[in-house]
Amino acid sequence: MKRNLFLLAFSVSFVLVFMLSLLFYGEITLLHYINISFYLSGILLFISMFLLVAEGGFFDGITQGFRRTFQSKGRDLEKEEVEEMRLFSELLRVEYMPFLLAGLLLAATMITGLVFYYL
Repeated sequence: MKRNLFLLAFSVSFVLVFMLSLLFYGEITLLHYINISFYLSGILLFISMFLLVAEGGFFDGITQGFRRTFQSKGRDLEKEEVEEMRLFSELLRVEYMPFLLAGLLLAATMITGLVFYYL
């Protein structure tokens, strides 16, 4: 499952680089590939880092605080109901590793393109 998600994320991002290059620039060049793959690899890395932080429970305290605050502002939820609600880290069950690997591999192809561009 993880390998399939990694291959899907990388292949979609790789094809998206070429499609966006044709859409924005009208041609596919090495410089356009480098520019677009920089942004897409950054997005994939950002998504993977967000998933890693959220899975670690960083946002659990914030969501619990919001639940308690809004519970006291006139909602009909009892304190037990608020405590029984699932935490944000329990709700988010997406693996971060496929996105991280796809982002790193896309960044590696971008750096390889940069080496060829400046040679």
